[in-house]
Amino acid sequence: MTPETSLRRPAFAAAAFTFALAPIVACGASSTSGEAAYADSGGANGDGSGAGSTSGAGGAGTGTGTGTTPPEQHVESSFGAPVATGRYVWIANPSSGRVAYIDATTLAIKIVDAGNAPTYLAAVPSKADEDVAVVLNVLSRDATVLRAKGGVLSTASLPVASSGNGWAVSPDGRWATAWTDVRRVQSPDPIDGYQDVTVLDLRVGKEQATPLTIGYRPLSMGYDAASKRAFAVTQDGVSIVDLGGSEPVVVKNVALGADPLEDASHRYVSITPDGSYALVRREGQATVGVVSLDDGTRTEVVLPGPATDLALSADGTQAVAVVREQGLVALLPIPEIASDPEGFATFTVPDTTVGSVVLASESPVGLLYTTAVPIPAITAFDSSAASPKPRSIKLRAPVLAVFPTADASHAIVLHDALQLEGGTKYVAALSVVPVAQELPSKILGLEALPVSVAIAPAGHRALIATGDATHPAYRLIVASMPSQKLDVHTLASEPIAAGIVAGADRGFVAQRHPDGRITFVDFKTGGVRTLTGFELASQVVDGSTP
Repeated sequence: MTPETSLRRPAFAAAAFTFALAPIVACGASSTSGEAAYADSGGANGDGSGAGSTSGAGGAGTGTGTGTTPPEQHVESSFGAPVATGRYVWIANPSSGRVAYIDATTLAIKIVDAGNAPTYLAAVPSKADEDVAVVLNVLSRDATVLRAKGGVLSTASLPVASSGNGWAVSPDGRWATAWTDVRRVQSPDPIDGYQDVTVLDLRVGKEQATPLTIGYRPLSMGYDAASKRAFAVTQDGVSIVDLGGSEPVVVKNVALGADPLEDASHRYVSITPDGSYALVRREGQATVGVVSLDDGTRTEVVLPGPATDLALSADGTQAVAVVREQGLVALLPIPEIASDPEGFATFTVPDTTVGSVVLASESPVGLLYTTAVPIPAITAFDSSAASPKPRSIKLRAPVLAVFPTADASHAIVLHDALQLEGGTKYVAALSVVPVAQELPSKILGLEALPVSVAIAPAGHRALIATGDATHPAYRLIVASMPSQKLDVHTLASEPIAAGIVAGADRGFVAQRHPDGRITFVDFKTGGVRTLTGFELASQVVDGSTP
């Protein structure tokens, strides 16, 4: 079975969403897990607003499945290349050893030296009067902490035991963990477990690096909402790091199943925001495991059929499992389900096929859909209702991926190759869907595949960047809600990633260029500005509109 594509939200949701649909590149990455393109993992969202980029724990696995219908696959993953804090956009250049930081309000560019080959960036939650980012320098094996306050930038350098390729940052901004996701390593050493991580204490004047050893080949990293513990989902289970002592320490490993020889590649894991439970879905199995991270107790929740997807609400009080074969959705209450595995409600979705689910981060509304079969529809439901009444929303093409706004009033839906009745064929398409109102969706054909989607935390704008070397139709599409207006702008070079600077009410898309190139769009005026030449420490403005 081939997996079905679907959005996967982390247990710890950030305020702005950036989703990458293309391979990560050398100019930077965020602190979330599952960042490789089309990785079958829990995934996480990047934080384009600087509100914090903690990740829910996502398991990995391709899942072969059984039968003739493909299983669900989760292809959206997130990264921030570059990353944005409240006011600045940060861009790392591995070749020059420098980081550019751009004031998103004035578009002024400044340059600062980092270590050798600064590559992976993360935004760090901070006070309102400062912007903080951290970059991993992969050749010098250290990290540079960057703090901008009152127009003045300060830096601090900390050693990192292994170079790593990603970050996890705590919600309170005190901690950052550098780690390695093997799925993003080309030709990995078959014996290397990538078990070395480094936890950084980012307190001003008290910066400290602590190297730790976790389980074999970590798949994701995250923190609890209180920033008291860190979690690494690995092939050995969940490694737990206690952050309450004089320095971080690995206190235990919690097995996720009774079989120590279990194939972890078919296992998908989410951790509740309070760090109490890990929820485990296994491809092709009709059970959901609920594992206590306090004492290791395991409970098996038996479903009517194999769960093709499992999503955790942002507050961690409910998990939603989809059983595609039965057209059934199960609502699992947390923590109650751990002591009463039969105490869950279900509802069915008639007249359509659903196999994947995405939950809005600030609303009980969820969206169901499938990519295993060509169904041109999504289905909305209220997960807080005693008896949810699903409502199907007609679209004009089969679904590839779904990205709801935080309040679920709208959703951006991506479609695969689209053949119209008149014979015109598009490489892909996108729709702006008014979920909260029963109004028609708006569709736009695309000449190239989307590589990144970013949604403003206010839900009033979304950015979709398209184009790659195979289909060089480089475009930035700005979607406005609730009007459903779609503005298409041509980009001068291949897009890398889109993002949101919430404090400036602007969006951006970074592009491939030897001297650096980024295009900003002002959400208030609709104006577009392209800056080229970060390495020249100059501000060259081109391709602009009022």
